[in-house]
Amino acid sequence: MSQRTFFTYIKSDSPLVRLHPLPKVALLLAINFVALIIEAPIPFILLITLIALGFKLLRVPLIGLKKFVIVVIIASQAVLISYLLGSSIPGKHVYITYPWGTYVSEMTLLYAATMIMRYTTMLLGSTLILVTTSDRDIVYGAAALKLPYTLGLMMSLAFRTATIFAEDFMKVRDAMILRGASFHEGPLLERAKKYANVFTSMIVIALRRLMDIAYAIQAKGFGAA
Repeated sequence: MSQRTFFTYIKSDSPLVRLHPLPKVALLLAINFVALIIEAPIPFILLITLIALGFKLLRVPLIGLKKFVIVVIIASQAVLISYLLGSSIPGKHVYITYPWGTYVSEMTLLYAATMIMRYTTMLLGSTLILVTTSDRDIVYGAAALKLPYTLGLMMSLAFRTATIFAEDFMKVRDAMILRGASFHEGPLLERAKKYANVFTSMIVIALRRLMDIAYAIQAKGFGAA
């Protein structure tokens, strides 16, 4: 038997599905905290490998998670561009110097790679937990921590909205591809401009969905005196 989580349907006998919501929340916070304090690439590689093994051992279906690979690629490109064009990190060797004063050294590449692995670790680790978590688990976990019910509901809505946002991003991107746009060809700045157009549409869609959620909550009488 399968049950619906934030991202996909997963079998109910998966170990993380049966886990109490409180340890799930603690594990989610722990993964992100460790990713924030690690500075060297090798520990990141080990942590990413462990998380990848976790997907396999915990029987998490990977078919419904392909869209998150695109998110990782987009985030990696954004980080790489920001470091290559806008940073001035001293190093022993300077490979490129730009007219606006920034340059690329071996430390620039190291910092960029470390930051990309940090974001990848946080995204994969959070996905591993959330793919086995339902919105009710978030509310129950907040209740177990003696947090206000309103806070638990807000956390649940935040994760649910993020999931819907990712699905809407894929729909808008596919619609632009059908109209002739190509996200894999052309200069890097041109592709970045195309993604910026996608996110402009996403802002409008997100605002509409937030209004729908607000009306639905109000119609349910939540927070009424």
